Amino acid sequence: MTMEVVELKSELTLVYKAHTTNAKSDQVIEAGIRMVQAYLDELGIQPSGTPYVAYFNCAEDFSEFDVEAGFPVAEAVSEKDGMFMSKTHAGKAVVATHKGSHRSIDKTYGKMFEFMGKQSLDFKGVFYDCYLNDPETTPSRELLTKVVVPV
Repeated sequence: MTMEVVELKSELTLVYKAHTTNAKSDQVIEAGIRMVQAYLDELGIQPSGTPYVAYFNCAEDFSEFDVEAGFPVAEAVSEKDGMFMSKTHAGKAVVATHKGSHRSIDKTYGKMFEFMGKQSLDFKGVFYDCYLNDPETTPSRELLTKVVVPV
């Protein structure tokens, strides 16, 4: 796995936001992404990037947190049914690509936070999982997730 520090530009996004627990997060995230995709389909708008999830306000033990699940879009759309416009982080971030099941992504995060500590980089309180291929059609061992940790 390669890790790098990059400068990111903010992207306009349409998201569904929810508070969830670790135990229920998969269902909440999947439902949020499906809801946003259905709304974009209804509007006849193609996302400008891959689906992603932003994690905020995490409990220390990661038992509960807020998520924003959605897609980058080229232009703002009307808010609907708990979906609203947001923006991704602009600025410096540590980025890595996780390969495999999402259930093992904590190992990638562990290596990223270890790298950040060695580089004296401070975590900004939000992080992102950007899904690079479709979990419904891709074997779990082949899944690719771009992990972004703003610093």
